[in-house]
Amino acid sequence: MSLGLISNVVESTNRPGPGGASGASIASVNGQIRQVKQQLDDWTTCVSAKTTKGQAEIQRLSAELSAAEDRAQRLAARQSQASPAAPSRSIDVWA
Repeated sequence: MSLGLISNVVESTNRPGPGGASGASIASVNGQIRQVKQQLDDWTTCVSAKTTKGQAEIQRLSAELSAAEDRAQRLAARQSQASPAAPSRSIDVWA
């Protein structure tokens, strides 16, 4: 996956969507986090990690990862606020 595609994913998850304040779901943000972590791991273990370009890329990916993790936390908090302890509709079959 190219770096341009990751940037597009990051930008698209920041845009408001039709379903509320953000079009991003926790699952999509978690997928993005996995991808960025993999890229960050690739860069940190690469021979180029000590070059100026490598250091810049590692810093960029670290910032992108932090932003995605913050977004995931905000989405989780928003979802927990949106559904305040709804009554359970399950039936206790042991009663």
